[in-house]
Amino acid sequence: MLATIFESISTNILTQPAYIIGLMVLIGMLALKKPWYEAISCMIKAVAGYLILNIGSGGFTSTFKPIVDALSSKFNITASLVDTYTLQAQLLDPANGFLATHADAMLYMSAAFAISIVVNFLLVKFNKITKVRTLYMTGHTLQSYSQNTLWFLVLISPLFYNWPITIAVGIFVGVWAGTGSNFTVEATQKLTGGANFAVGHQSMFGILVVDKLAGKLGNPKDSMDNLKLPGWLSIFTDNVVCTTILMCIFMGFVMGFIGKDTMMTFDTTLTAGTWYPLHIFKVCVNFALYMSILLMGVRMMIGELTKAFRGFADKLLKGSMPAVDAAVTYSFAPSSVPVLGFAMGMIGQLIGMAGLLIFKSPILLLPGFVPLFFDNATLTVFANKAGGRKAAIIVPVLNGLFQVVISLLMLLFFQNIIGFHLNAWPAMFDNNVLLAPFALGSKFLHPVAVMLILSVILLGLTQVYYRRNKEHYWDHMKEN
Repeated sequence: MLATIFESISTNILTQPAYIIGLMVLIGMLALKKPWYEAISCMIKAVAGYLILNIGSGGFTSTFKPIVDALSSKFNITASLVDTYTLQAQLLDPANGFLATHADAMLYMSAAFAISIVVNFLLVKFNKITKVRTLYMTGHTLQSYSQNTLWFLVLISPLFYNWPITIAVGIFVGVWAGTGSNFTVEATQKLTGGANFAVGHQSMFGILVVDKLAGKLGNPKDSMDNLKLPGWLSIFTDNVVCTTILMCIFMGFVMGFIGKDTMMTFDTTLTAGTWYPLHIFKVCVNFALYMSILLMGVRMMIGELTKAFRGFADKLLKGSMPAVDAAVTYSFAPSSVPVLGFAMGMIGQLIGMAGLLIFKSPILLLPGFVPLFFDNATLTVFANKAGGRKAAIIVPVLNGLFQVVISLLMLLFFQNIIGFHLNAWPAMFDNNVLLAPFALGSKFLHPVAVMLILSVILLGLTQVYYRRNKEHYWDHMKEN
């Protein structure tokens, strides 16, 4: 009964960022003593904005998943993916026999997730001590991190399947969510011109690294924002036109290599009578369309959220700000920048995968869309701001290669050391730099000790981060 209640709450509310954001907006507007009808109006617009954003994000995945699957078929190989949701599907699949053999599995996952939310709330509530300012609001990624952390431990040793470990996982994930999103504040404030929100996703430490190092790779004055195009090239200043043309060049090559016959097997919208060049063009236009939809949702949601969150923060969590989906940052750069991140990230991944073939790797990898686009696009937006066009090209290529290398090492670890074949590794930046060491460390030390060490490190780094940014650390609390 308790498991059913937890699962129902988690599924219907806690993992639905649209409703969490809407509730925050409603509370904030009421705290600001706005009329009830204005508060409800703002809540509806915030929820609608996030759902519109979700339509754009989902459109990316549904459009390009057939292409990724077709690439796998073209090489005639069965391989693991550099992907997030493929792994979740494997762990949750009853036919797999993994979670199905563990009593109260959903209860344990839901409990770890709920505890992580409470821990993040407490870190912000006592921010004068912890220096954590950000409330992580991207529920589905927080749930994903809680699930992966818990079940990696169960894979490493079934003895760790108990309530103390579940509670420890919830605390560890809550610390990651609070400190990680807190590290993105300064970079996001610079990017947005002081919009008073942070990023809550699985690329948070990547944002911090890029913000600090991208300036050494290029000049921020040479960013895509300041690109001046002469004559007919001025058509690239239109976001839809620029995105479509760039995707036609890049995806046109990829889909041309795959071929119509192979694509028809995976893309039900492509028929024998369809002209293949026109289909490729449609796919690329759809990319531009979903980008426009995503950005429209971002503007609607952020407008209401930032307006209302001050009331919420002043009454309940003084000194706090929301940490939202990474896709929100895409509206603060030309739309060509996320597209560039996607293209360069794929090039980096393909270089890594070519290396696996050359050196006859025992595990072959194929690209998965979620890390390929959302991780690389996010880091490229910040790289462009901090280091200009040069950094925006170099960063996603390096990150794409990094995604392949870490995925290979972790898949080999679970296959050869743990004895379990994972279908994918969730290769977002934070998973690579934190979840990977956590899994490796838990094989040789007690997992509670590993989580305690990592949590103390994260909280300690937050204190160091505060001291280095002390002068303007609480500027977001000032009235605009």
